[in-house]
Order: sequence, then structure tokens, then C-alpha cells
Amino acid sequence: RRAHSSKNDGGGDGAILWDTGRVETANGLPDVVKWNTFEHEVAVGTVVEWRVSVWDSSTADNPNEPSVSRWSKFAVGPSDDEWQGKWISHPLDVDSFEKTDSAAFWKNDDKAQEIACSNWERRSQPPLFRAKISSYDLYKDGSDDDEIATALLVISGLGSFRASIDGEPLSSSGPLDPPFTDYAQRVSYRGFDITNYFTKGDNKENTHVIGVTMGSGWWDHRPIKGSFIRLFLLPRGAITCIAQIYVTYKSGKTEVLLPTGNKASGWQVAKGPIRESSLFTGEYIDLKSMASFDGWDTDRQWATISPNNEDQHSWVEPVAYESDTTLRIWRYQLEFKAAALSKPDDSIGPIQPKHKLAPIGKLIPIQAPPVMPTERLYPDEIYSLGDGRWMIDFGKGISGVLRFESGLPDPIVPPNGKYPRAHNMATLGPNDKFITVVHGESLEMTTGDINLAVVAGMGLHDSGPQHKSREAGWAESKGGPCYPKDHDAGSLLQRDVYILPANEEGSNQGSFSDARQSHFTTHSFRFAEICCTTEPPTGITALAYRTAFAEWGNFASSNVRLNGGYELIKNAMNSNMLSVQSDCPHREKIQYGGDIIADSPAAMHWYDLSAFYRKAIFDWVDQQWDNGAYAGTSYW
Repeated sequence: RRAHSSKNDGGGDGAILWDTGRVETANGLPDVVKWNTFEHEVAVGTVVEWRVSVWDSSTADNPNEPSVSRWSKFAVGPSDDEWQGKWISHPLDVDSFEKTDSAAFWKNDDKAQEIACSNWERRSQPPLFRAKISSYDLYKDGSDDDEIATALLVISGLGSFRASIDGEPLSSSGPLDPPFTDYAQRVSYRGFDITNYFTKGDNKENTHVIGVTMGSGWWDHRPIKGSFIRLFLLPRGAITCIAQIYVTYKSGKTEVLLPTGNKASGWQVAKGPIRESSLFTGEYIDLKSMASFDGWDTDRQWATISPNNEDQHSWVEPVAYESDTTLRIWRYQLEFKAAALSKPDDSIGPIQPKHKLAPIGKLIPIQAPPVMPTERLYPDEIYSLGDGRWMIDFGKGISGVLRFESGLPDPIVPPNGKYPRAHNMATLGPNDKFITVVHGESLEMTTGDINLAVVAGMGLHDSGPQHKSREAGWAESKGGPCYPKDHDAGSLLQRDVYILPANEEGSNQGSFSDARQSHFTTHSFRFAEICCTTEPPTGITALAYRTAFAEWGNFASSNVRLNGGYELIKNAMNSNMLSVQSDCPHREKIQYGGDIIADSPAAMHWYDLSAFYRKAIFDWVDQQWDNGAYAGTSYW
């Protein structure tokens, strides 16, 4: 026989909210522990600590000393209608949308697609958001003797976000937050316990800055026409964020501080150092701009808004994100496009989108663990390919990014002045310096270069120089007017680019030694080519990402081939578990039901997927058409 008890502590004041007492159980510990009510009222925003005590055979001799878990935490988050914050965006991002953009890729309208691409290029740099909170804000009613019990930041952002406070990261260093859902129906938010920043030591008297770094994610990606991957059927709009802070005092009072809004909200927004962020193609990182933003999310670099400053990196007031359509109209248009409706219904709306900004769904607490780095790999081999190009082999395939712990060396121009295939940059200034990092899973057998076609995003490739199954220019033609102009290798590349723009006179900001990693993208690779430097980078590693569910299954045998096959399959599964269970981690990245049906027995052998698959069920429920049918994937 076993017994257990659970106890909840209401935040920092030590009040016991709920105690089950000792509960006898005949067959192990229960999966669910229920209670009728808390002993004290728990307000939204409260951070609650809890722990479990267990009596079993190991404690039989000392029944008064059970095994006790560590204290853990959860927070009481707001429902969708309890948010005071509003979705906010950079003014340029909102202004750069036109009504014709939403349907430009639903039909073969070359002119509309060119306009949509031009508009996206105007806003391609993801923004940064920030807000400042002082001790006066925390005790503005004069009750400075009413100490803070807990402080909770709740936040979300579209496409992807990372939160920080006083220059310290709060978010896990994952590339995709919130998780991929149908953002027109539901958007997950995260909660961060920031109590210590307001209560420990001198923090009581300090001013604090909340920072939010944004990426494009699945929300405002480069509008590539694609082949079988139709990104234009996903909802899209200006990159946007929403946040607020719940402060609970020991008297029991709770206040909402710094809710996002446009005018007089205290929030600021600026275009950041990432020139372009893409889940499929990678990132362009401006190292000069990155240096100029050093400390942007700290009080020492805070500056008031200058309304006459026209620099794109200047801080301005955000504007409200306001959709000009509804979920019902958007779903009706998708349903007609999918032929799930036999005839149009003019009473609902037009059969093709005619809006600027897509609707945003209900805010819900995060349903599954976040995407995080779960493994760090070191190179098996680094060798020269000649002319300043270096190959790094990590020994196995992953979905992740390269990390440069010591930065990058200064670049060189190849001796003949011609950059190798996949490393040319046609869109930079003539005096700009750059280093390219190209990722891939395998090598061309005859050249030793990375096989680009195998990992081409959206299947956009011409099969490579050794396998001419498609005409040159096929990828560019299928990709449409927004196919990246410097992806001139016949393939949509997995490539990160670190850029140091030509310095203006007297300016020396930025260095390749400051480069560390890309932020809001992942690549599927075993191999990486770096070009062009006289020596390879030192301190180089690879970070493998997946959803951070617990691992509980394993297999080992005396047969090395069986063990190798097991690891091969596990690597493939890990690479396809980034908030959804995807078909492949480079070409498509989206969730197919068939893969889940085929692979879920193996996946559940390895991992605790109770929360992950619960989210997947909601994904499919959201996408079921009114006639009962489903789309091929969970998002269109």
C-alpha cells in the first residue's frame, strides 16, 4: 500500500490554500488528485507553490518522515476576456499591408503578388517591444508597507517572441513561441514569475524594463508562392505582441500593470537588428545594428520617444493591431477554397480574402511544453574546402542551429573574387562584409559540397548540378516574385547570414566576434558550410531543438545495427517535434495526421506526450470543416 498528500502554498506569504492530508491508495499513486475548493480565494495572477509527500515501503520505519518532493510552481492565468492588454504592432508593419495582399497568392495574379512582396520587404525586419516599470508604479497608491507577494508577467506574440527583464532572458532559448496553432482560432500565452526582480535586495527601489524580441514565425513569413507548401493559406498580419503584469500584494490585493496598448501605455517599439527572420530559409543578422541595441532592454539604455526621429531603428509608440475581418468570414473563405463547400454563400462574405490583417484567436495558457534546446553537439570533424570555406560535421542529423561561443572570425573575399555555390549575396552593398552559414543533411557524392536539394524549403529546388531533372530556374519560378534574390543556387537554402554593413565615417560599431547564433529559425542538418574566413570559428557547437517533454523510454541490445537503427529513428523523431509532429524538419515543417497515426506508438515509447498530443487533438478539432471533413494537414 502507498499513501500521498498534496499541499499548495499561496505565493510568497506562506498561506496554505489546500492540503489533502494523507490519502491511502492501494495501487500506486493516482494520475489525478482532485479537491473541492481552496481554503483561501486565489486571484488571477497569483503564483502558487505546491509539493507532494509520499509514504511507501521505504518510509515504513519512519512514518512521520515521508518522501517529500521539491516545491514546484504554477500560476493562475487570465481567461481570454480577463486580459486588459491589447495586441500592438509597429506602425510601419500595419501600414505596409494592403487589402489585395491577402488574396494575392490565392490566384495567379502576378501584379498583386509583386505588390504583396514589396509590402513585405518594407516590414521584413522584426520589431522589438519594451516598457518600463518603477517602484512608483508598484506602490503608486502610497501603500509601500504592503509588500509584494508575487509578480507574474503574462505575454504572447505573433510570429515568435522571447521575453526578458533588465537584460536577462525569461524565455527558453527556443525559436518558436507561442507553439504553432491556427492563430486565427487560438494563441497560447506564457507566464513568467518575476517576483524576485521586484522584491530581492535593492530591486525594490529599482526601475525595471520588460523587453520582447520578435521573429516572423508562422505569422508574417516571407510570402513565397511555394509548390505544395501553401503558406498563404495561413492567417497572417503585422507582427504583434500582448502582455501585462499581475502584482499580488500580501494584503491580498492584485493589480494589473503595464498592459500593452498604443498611446500612453508606456510601451515602445523599434525595428531590431534581425533584417529577416524565416523558419524555412534562416536569418540575416545585422551585427552593427545589434551592437547599437546593446542593453536596449535595461534602464541604462532607456530613452523617451522622439517623434521627429525618422531612423527605422528609433523607438516609437506602437499602434493597435485591429483586424478588419472575422473568424467566420476567414473560415468560410478557406472552406470554399478547400472545396468543402459546394457553393458560395454571399450572406457571409466574398469567397476570396479582402482584408489587411487576419483575425487573432482566443488567448489560452500554453498547452504543451515549450520548444527548447535539448542537446548540445560538438563537431566530429572540421576541414577546409578551399578558398576560405569550411565544412563542419556533427556526426548526426538534428533540427537546430549553430552556436558560436567565441563569435566568428573576420571574413575574407575568396581569392578569385567569386563566392562558392550557395554562398553568394546579391542583395548587400558592395562594401558590406558578410559570413554565410549553409546547412544540410548530406553531401554531394562527386563534389563533397552540401546536397542542397535534399533539404530545400518547400521542395523548391532544381535537383542540383548532378541531377538535372528540372530546368534551371524552376525553383525561382515556382517561388514567385518573393523568392529570395540571393538564393541563386537553384535551391531555397537553409542559410544564416551575419552582416557588418560598410561603416559610415567615424562609426566602428559591431564586430563578427559578437555573432552567436540565429534566433527564430531552425535548420535540419548534420553538415554546415561556413564561408569565407581564413580560419574556422573556435568554440562552435550545434543546439538541437525539440518540444521539451519528458523522456521515459529507452532501448538497448547487443546488436550494434539494431542500436544504430534505433538511434537513427529517434533522431528523426526528435527533429520533427517542434510544437507539432511534422512530416520533415526542412521541406515542410507542418503537421500531417498520417505521420501521427504511423509514428505515435514509437513516440509514446520514448516520451511523455500527454500534453503534446492533447494539443494536437485541439489542432485537428480547430481545422475540421462543417461537413465533417479534414484538410491534409492541421492548418489548411
